[in-house]
Amino acid sequence: MKNDEGLDFALSRTTGRMVDITMVERGLACDCICPSCGATLQARKGRKNRHHFSHYVAGSAAATCEGGRESALHAAARYIIAAWRQIELPALIVRDGGLQDSLPGRTFDVVHTELPDEQSRSTFRGAGAVRPDVVLYNGQGEQVWCEVRVTHAVDDLKQARLQGYGVSTLEFDLSGMYRLGGWTLASLELALKADDAIRRWVFHVDQARLAQQLRERRLAAEEHRRNQLDLQNAKQPHDPVNSPPHGEDEEREGLNLQDCGELIPHPAMGLIPKDPSKRLAFIERSYPAPRCYRLARAIAFLRHHPHGDSTCLVTFGSMGSGSRTSEYDALLSEFACSAGLSCSYFGIPESRQVRGIRCHELLDAFLTGLQAETGSANSSPSIET
Repeated sequence: MKNDEGLDFALSRTTGRMVDITMVERGLACDCICPSCGATLQARKGRKNRHHFSHYVAGSAAATCEGGRESALHAAARYIIAAWRQIELPALIVRDGGLQDSLPGRTFDVVHTELPDEQSRSTFRGAGAVRPDVVLYNGQGEQVWCEVRVTHAVDDLKQARLQGYGVSTLEFDLSGMYRLGGWTLASLELALKADDAIRRWVFHVDQARLAQQLRERRLAAEEHRRNQLDLQNAKQPHDPVNSPPHGEDEEREGLNLQDCGELIPHPAMGLIPKDPSKRLAFIERSYPAPRCYRLARAIAFLRHHPHGDSTCLVTFGSMGSGSRTSEYDALLSEFACSAGLSCSYFGIPESRQVRGIRCHELLDAFLTGLQAETGSANSSPSIET
Protein backbone atom coordinates (compact mmCIF):
# COMPACT_ATOMS: atom_id res chain seq x y z
CA MET A 1 0.00 0.00 0.00
CA LYS A 2 1.02 3.62 -0.38
CA ASN A 3 2.33 5.43 2.66
CA ASP A 4 -0.41 8.07 2.46
CA GLU A 5 -3.20 5.48 2.70
CA GLY A 6 -4.67 4.32 5.99
CA LEU A 7 -4.35 5.71 9.49
CA ASP A 8 -1.62 5.06 12.04
CA PHE A 9 -3.82 6.16 14.95
CA ALA A 10 -7.45 5.77 15.96
CA LEU A 11 -9.80 6.64 18.81
CA SER A 12 -10.80 3.72 21.02
CA ARG A 13 -14.52 3.45 21.71
CA THR A 14 -13.76 1.55 24.91
CA THR A 15 -11.35 3.99 26.57
CA GLY A 16 -11.88 7.22 24.63
CA ARG A 17 -8.10 7.42 24.17
CA MET A 18 -5.88 7.46 21.12
CA VAL A 19 -4.33 4.10 20.19
CA ASP A 20 -1.94 2.88 17.52
CA ILE A 21 -2.17 -0.23 15.39
CA THR A 22 0.13 -2.25 17.68
CA MET A 23 -2.25 -1.82 20.63
CA VAL A 24 -5.43 -3.36 19.21
CA GLU A 25 -6.90 -6.61 17.95
CA ARG A 26 -7.19 -7.33 14.26
CA GLY A 27 -10.27 -6.35 12.25
CA LEU A 28 -13.41 -4.83 13.78
CA ALA A 29 -12.39 -6.25 17.16
CA CYS A 30 -10.21 -3.14 17.53
CA ASP A 31 -13.45 -1.24 18.35
CA CYS A 32 -12.09 2.08 17.07
CA ILE A 33 -13.40 5.12 15.21
CA CYS A 34 -11.82 7.75 12.99
CA PRO A 35 -10.77 10.89 14.93
CA SER A 36 -11.78 13.02 11.94
CA CYS A 37 -15.16 11.78 10.72
CA GLY A 38 -16.21 9.37 13.49
CA ALA A 39 -16.66 6.41 11.14
CA THR A 40 -15.98 2.84 12.21
CA LEU A 41 -12.44 1.63 11.59
CA GLN A 42 -10.97 -1.81 11.18
CA ALA A 43 -7.42 -2.80 12.04
CA ARG A 44 -5.73 -4.28 8.99
CA LYS A 45 -2.84 -6.41 10.25
CA GLY A 46 -1.97 -8.75 7.42
CA ARG A 47 1.33 -10.23 6.31
CA LYS A 48 1.83 -8.26 3.11
CA ASN A 49 1.11 -4.57 3.69
CA ARG A 50 2.01 -2.15 6.44
CA HIS A 51 -0.38 -2.48 9.38
CA HIS A 52 -2.88 0.38 9.56
CA PHE A 53 -6.46 1.39 10.30
CA SER A 54 -8.95 1.72 7.44
CA HIS A 55 -12.53 2.94 7.21
CA TYR A 56 -15.23 0.27 7.21
CA VAL A 57 -18.56 0.93 5.48
CA ALA A 58 -21.35 -1.53 4.62
CA GLY A 59 -19.31 -4.63 5.23
CA SER A 60 -16.21 -3.65 3.26
CA ALA A 61 -13.18 -1.40 3.43
CA ALA A 62 -13.72 2.19 2.31
CA ALA A 63 -11.44 5.00 1.20
CA THR A 64 -9.84 7.10 3.91
CA CYS A 65 -11.83 10.25 4.61
CA GLU A 66 -10.37 13.58 3.54
CA GLY A 67 -7.98 14.74 6.22
CA GLY A 68 -8.21 11.49 8.16
CA ARG A 69 -4.49 10.80 8.35
CA GLU A 70 -3.67 14.38 9.31
CA SER A 71 -6.40 14.52 11.94
CA ALA A 72 -5.30 11.21 13.46
CA LEU A 73 -1.64 12.29 13.71
CA HIS A 74 -2.67 15.71 15.04
CA ALA A 75 -4.93 14.20 17.71
CA ALA A 76 -2.31 11.65 18.77
CA ALA A 77 0.34 14.38 19.19
CA ARG A 78 -2.06 16.53 21.23
CA TYR A 79 -2.88 13.67 23.60
CA ILE A 80 0.82 12.81 24.02
CA ILE A 81 1.83 16.39 24.86
CA ALA A 82 -1.12 16.79 27.25
CA ALA A 83 0.09 13.77 29.24
CA TRP A 84 3.57 15.21 29.87
CA ARG A 85 4.54 16.27 33.37
CA GLN A 86 7.75 17.94 32.23
CA ILE A 87 8.88 19.49 28.98
CA GLU A 88 12.28 20.71 27.81
CA LEU A 89 11.65 24.16 26.34
CA PRO A 90 14.05 25.07 23.51
CA ALA A 91 16.29 28.10 23.44
CA LEU A 92 15.02 31.41 22.08
CA ILE A 93 17.30 32.98 19.44
CA VAL A 94 16.75 36.52 18.16
CA ARG A 95 18.71 38.18 15.33
CA ASP A 96 18.91 41.80 14.20
CA GLY A 97 21.26 43.40 11.67
CA GLY A 98 24.02 40.82 11.95
CA LEU A 99 23.80 40.65 15.75
CA GLN A 100 22.17 37.85 17.66
CA ASP A 101 21.27 37.01 21.22
CA SER A 102 19.50 34.17 22.98
CA LEU A 103 17.86 32.81 26.08
CA PRO A 104 18.86 29.24 26.99
CA GLY A 105 16.23 26.53 27.09
CA ARG A 106 14.87 25.34 30.42
CA THR A 107 12.83 22.63 32.08
CA PHE A 108 9.13 23.41 32.52
CA ASP A 109 7.40 21.30 35.18
CA VAL A 110 3.75 20.64 34.26
CA VAL A 111 1.13 20.37 37.00
CA HIS A 112 -1.99 20.75 34.85
CA THR A 113 -2.91 20.54 31.15
CA GLU A 114 -5.89 21.48 29.01
CA LEU A 115 -7.12 20.53 25.53
CA PRO A 116 -9.18 23.63 24.58
CA ASP A 117 -10.84 21.93 21.57
CA GLU A 118 -12.50 19.53 24.00
CA GLN A 119 -13.49 22.12 26.60
CA SER A 120 -15.99 24.97 26.70
CA ARG A 121 -13.96 27.53 28.66
CA SER A 122 -14.87 31.05 27.54
CA THR A 123 -11.17 31.97 27.44
CA PHE A 124 -10.78 30.00 24.22
CA ARG A 125 -14.21 30.70 22.70
CA GLY A 126 -15.81 33.59 20.91
CA ALA A 127 -15.04 35.72 17.86
CA GLY A 128 -11.33 36.27 17.33
CA ALA A 129 -10.38 33.88 20.14
CA VAL A 130 -7.38 31.60 19.77
CA ARG A 131 -7.68 27.97 20.81
CA PRO A 132 -4.22 26.43 21.23
CA ASP A 133 -3.94 22.69 20.76
CA VAL A 134 -2.57 22.11 24.28
CA VAL A 135 -2.15 24.40 27.29
CA LEU A 136 0.51 23.52 29.87
CA TYR A 137 0.55 25.05 33.36
CA ASN A 138 3.28 24.98 36.01
CA GLY A 139 2.89 25.65 39.72
CA GLN A 140 3.94 29.31 39.48
CA GLY A 141 1.04 30.58 37.39
CA GLU A 142 2.95 30.34 34.10
CA GLN A 143 1.45 28.91 30.91
CA VAL A 144 2.96 27.53 27.72
CA TRP A 145 0.69 27.04 24.73
CA CYS A 146 1.48 24.29 22.22
CA GLU A 147 0.50 24.15 18.55
CA VAL A 148 0.81 20.97 16.47
CA ARG A 149 1.40 21.57 12.77
CA VAL A 150 0.57 18.79 10.35
CA THR A 151 -0.39 20.61 7.16
CA HIS A 152 -1.28 24.15 8.22
CA ALA A 153 1.29 26.41 9.86
CA VAL A 154 0.43 29.25 12.23
CA ASP A 155 -0.40 32.12 9.86
CA ASP A 156 0.33 35.82 10.40
CA LEU A 157 -3.19 36.55 11.69
CA LYS A 158 -3.05 33.80 14.30
CA GLN A 159 0.48 34.78 15.29
CA ALA A 160 -0.66 38.37 15.85
CA ARG A 161 -3.51 37.10 18.03
CA LEU A 162 -1.10 34.92 20.00
CA GLN A 163 1.07 37.95 20.69
CA GLY A 164 -2.03 39.72 21.98
CA TYR A 165 -2.54 37.02 24.59
CA GLY A 166 1.08 37.35 25.75
CA VAL A 167 1.61 33.60 26.31
CA SER A 168 4.73 31.83 25.01
CA THR A 169 3.64 29.46 22.24
CA LEU A 170 5.65 26.46 21.02
CA GLU A 171 5.00 24.83 17.64
CA PHE A 172 5.67 21.15 16.88
CA ASP A 173 6.05 20.83 13.10
CA LEU A 174 5.03 17.35 11.92
CA SER A 175 4.46 18.40 8.30
CA GLY A 176 7.55 16.56 7.10
CA MET A 177 6.62 13.22 8.64
CA TYR A 178 2.88 12.66 8.46
CA ARG A 179 3.01 10.95 5.03
CA LEU A 180 5.76 8.54 6.07
CA GLY A 181 3.44 6.10 7.84
CA GLY A 182 4.30 3.42 10.35
CA TRP A 183 4.07 5.67 13.41
CA THR A 184 3.25 4.40 16.88
CA LEU A 185 2.48 6.42 19.99
CA ALA A 186 5.93 5.55 21.35
CA SER A 187 7.84 6.62 18.22
CA LEU A 188 5.75 9.79 17.89
CA GLU A 189 6.41 10.76 21.51
CA LEU A 190 10.14 10.20 21.02
CA ALA A 191 10.09 12.54 18.01
CA LEU A 192 8.12 15.19 19.89
CA LYS A 193 10.54 15.09 22.83
CA ALA A 194 13.90 14.57 21.15
CA ASP A 195 13.76 16.06 17.64
CA ASP A 196 14.89 19.68 18.05
CA ALA A 197 14.28 20.34 14.34
CA ILE A 198 10.49 20.15 14.70
CA ARG A 199 10.17 22.58 17.64
CA ARG A 200 10.18 26.36 17.33
CA TRP A 201 8.82 29.36 19.19
CA VAL A 202 5.88 30.94 17.39
CA PHE A 203 5.82 33.59 20.11
CA HIS A 204 7.89 34.11 23.24
CA VAL A 205 7.18 36.60 26.01
CA ASP A 206 10.86 37.67 26.09
CA GLN A 207 11.28 38.00 22.33
CA ALA A 208 10.42 41.73 22.18
CA ARG A 209 12.80 42.49 25.06
CA LEU A 210 15.70 40.67 23.39
CA ALA A 211 14.92 42.31 20.05
CA GLN A 212 14.94 45.76 21.67
CA GLN A 213 18.29 45.04 23.33
CA LEU A 214 19.73 43.97 19.98
CA ARG A 215 18.43 47.11 18.29
CA GLU A 216 20.03 49.25 20.98
CA ARG A 217 23.32 47.38 20.59
CA ARG A 218 23.20 47.74 16.80
CA LEU A 219 22.48 51.48 17.02
CA ALA A 220 25.26 51.90 19.58
CA ALA A 221 27.67 50.03 17.27
CA GLU A 222 26.64 52.21 14.32
CA GLU A 223 27.10 55.38 16.36
CA HIS A 224 30.50 54.20 17.57
CA ARG A 225 31.50 53.47 13.98
CA ARG A 226 30.41 56.93 12.85
CA ASN A 227 32.31 58.56 15.71
CA GLN A 228 35.44 56.58 14.86
CA LEU A 229 35.18 57.58 11.19
CA ASP A 230 34.64 61.24 12.13
CA LEU A 231 37.67 61.10 14.40
CA GLN A 232 39.75 59.43 11.71
CA ASN A 233 38.66 61.91 9.05
CA ALA A 234 39.49 64.81 11.37
CA LYS A 235 43.05 63.55 11.80
CA GLN A 236 43.85 62.57 8.20
CA PRO A 237 42.30 62.58 4.72
CA HIS A 238 40.09 59.67 3.87
CA ASP A 239 41.99 56.82 2.19
CA PRO A 240 39.54 54.60 0.29
CA VAL A 241 42.23 51.99 -0.35
CA ASN A 242 43.18 51.35 3.28
CA SER A 243 39.79 52.00 4.87
CA PRO A 244 37.91 48.88 5.97
CA PRO A 245 35.02 47.79 3.76
CA HIS A 246 31.56 49.09 4.62
CA GLY A 247 30.01 47.09 7.44
CA GLU A 248 33.23 45.48 8.61
CA ASP A 249 33.57 47.69 11.69
CA GLU A 250 29.95 47.09 12.56
CA GLU A 251 30.40 43.34 12.27
CA ARG A 252 33.56 43.46 14.38
CA GLU A 253 31.76 45.55 16.97
CA GLY A 254 28.97 42.99 17.15
CA LEU A 255 31.45 40.22 17.69
CA ASN A 256 33.25 42.21 20.38
CA LEU A 257 29.97 42.67 22.17
CA GLN A 258 29.38 38.93 22.02
CA ASP A 259 33.00 38.43 23.13
CA CYS A 260 32.96 34.83 21.98
CA GLY A 261 33.65 34.96 18.26
CA GLU A 262 31.27 33.31 15.82
CA LEU A 263 28.21 31.84 17.49
CA ILE A 264 26.06 28.89 16.51
CA PRO A 265 22.61 27.81 17.78
CA HIS A 266 22.46 25.16 20.48
CA PRO A 267 18.97 23.66 21.07
CA ALA A 268 19.21 23.94 24.84
CA MET A 269 21.80 26.67 25.50
CA GLY A 270 20.85 29.11 22.78
CA LEU A 271 23.90 30.70 21.14
CA ILE A 272 27.29 29.19 21.94
CA PRO A 273 30.76 29.82 20.45
CA LYS A 274 31.48 27.86 17.29
CA ASP A 275 35.14 27.55 18.28
CA PRO A 276 35.35 24.81 21.00
CA SER A 277 38.35 26.55 22.58
CA LYS A 278 36.19 29.63 23.26
CA ARG A 279 33.38 27.69 24.89
CA LEU A 280 35.30 27.55 28.16
CA ALA A 281 35.14 31.34 28.35
CA PHE A 282 31.45 31.10 27.57
CA ILE A 283 30.97 28.68 30.46
CA GLU A 284 32.76 31.01 32.85
CA ARG A 285 30.45 33.83 31.79
CA SER A 286 27.19 31.88 31.81
CA TYR A 287 27.82 29.56 34.76
CA PRO A 288 29.60 31.59 37.47
CA ALA A 289 30.96 30.39 40.84
CA PRO A 290 31.49 26.65 40.31
CA ARG A 291 31.46 24.22 43.21
CA CYS A 292 34.63 22.11 43.22
CA TYR A 293 35.01 18.40 44.11
CA ARG A 294 38.44 16.76 44.26
CA LEU A 295 38.33 13.19 43.05
CA ALA A 296 41.02 10.57 42.46
CA ARG A 297 43.12 11.84 39.52
CA ALA A 298 40.38 14.28 38.52
CA ILE A 299 38.48 17.35 39.61
CA ALA A 300 34.78 18.06 39.10
CA PHE A 301 33.03 21.41 38.78
CA LEU A 302 29.31 21.87 39.38
CA ARG A 303 27.87 25.13 38.06
CA HIS A 304 24.44 26.71 38.51
CA HIS A 305 22.64 27.97 35.44
CA PRO A 306 21.30 31.55 35.73
CA HIS A 307 17.77 30.12 35.35
CA GLY A 308 18.11 28.33 38.70
CA ASP A 309 18.74 24.92 40.20
CA SER A 310 16.87 22.97 37.51
CA THR A 311 19.76 23.31 35.02
CA CYS A 312 23.44 22.71 35.83
CA LEU A 313 26.71 22.07 34.06
CA VAL A 314 29.15 19.41 35.27
CA THR A 315 32.75 19.44 34.00
CA PHE A 316 35.48 16.93 34.80
CA GLY A 317 39.16 17.89 34.57
CA SER A 318 42.28 15.74 34.72
CA MET A 319 44.70 15.83 37.66
CA GLY A 320 48.00 14.05 37.22
CA SER A 321 48.66 10.95 35.14
CA GLY A 322 46.13 8.21 34.51
CA SER A 323 43.09 10.47 34.18
CA ARG A 324 39.72 8.97 35.15
CA THR A 325 37.53 11.69 33.65
CA SER A 326 35.88 9.32 31.18
CA GLU A 327 35.02 6.94 34.02
CA TYR A 328 33.46 9.74 36.05
CA ASP A 329 31.58 10.99 33.01
CA ALA A 330 30.04 7.52 32.56
CA LEU A 331 29.10 7.38 36.25
CA LEU A 332 27.43 10.79 35.92
CA SER A 333 25.36 9.58 32.97
CA GLU A 334 24.25 6.49 34.90
CA PHE A 335 23.35 8.57 37.95
CA ALA A 336 21.37 11.10 35.91
CA CYS A 337 19.37 8.32 34.27
CA SER A 338 18.56 6.68 37.63
CA ALA A 339 17.60 10.05 39.18
CA GLY A 340 15.28 10.99 36.32
CA LEU A 341 17.51 13.83 35.12
CA SER A 342 18.20 14.81 31.52
CA CYS A 343 21.91 14.60 30.71
CA SER A 344 23.26 15.90 27.39
CA TYR A 345 26.68 16.53 25.86
CA PHE A 346 27.55 20.23 25.88
CA GLY A 347 30.22 20.26 23.19
CA ILE A 348 33.34 20.19 25.35
CA PRO A 349 34.96 16.88 26.40
CA GLU A 350 33.85 15.69 29.84
CA SER A 351 31.21 18.45 30.07
CA ARG A 352 27.55 17.63 30.56
CA GLN A 353 24.47 19.78 30.84
CA VAL A 354 22.08 18.22 33.35
CA ARG A 355 18.47 19.30 33.79
CA GLY A 356 15.58 18.30 36.01
CA ILE A 357 13.81 18.86 39.30
CA ARG A 358 16.19 19.46 42.25
CA CYS A 359 19.03 19.06 39.77
CA HIS A 360 21.70 20.98 41.72
CA GLU A 361 20.80 19.33 45.03
CA LEU A 362 20.95 15.82 43.55
CA LEU A 363 24.21 16.45 41.70
CA ASP A 364 25.83 17.97 44.78
CA ALA A 365 24.95 14.86 46.80
CA PHE A 366 26.25 12.58 44.02
CA LEU A 367 29.56 14.41 43.59
CA THR A 368 30.06 14.77 47.35
CA GLY A 369 29.62 11.01 47.70
CA LEU A 370 31.97 10.40 44.79
CA GLN A 371 34.55 12.65 46.40
CA ALA A 372 34.23 10.79 49.72
CA GLU A 373 34.78 7.45 47.94
CA THR A 374 37.65 8.45 45.64
CA GLY A 375 39.11 11.78 46.77
CA SER A 376 41.17 12.96 49.69
CA ALA A 377 39.76 12.37 53.12
CA ASN A 378 40.20 16.00 54.10
CA SER A 379 38.72 17.47 50.91
CA SER A 380 35.42 19.26 50.93
CA PRO A 381 33.36 21.01 48.26
CA SER A 382 34.40 24.61 47.80
CA ILE A 383 33.47 27.60 45.74
CA GLU A 384 36.08 28.58 43.18
CA THR A 385 36.55 32.29 42.71
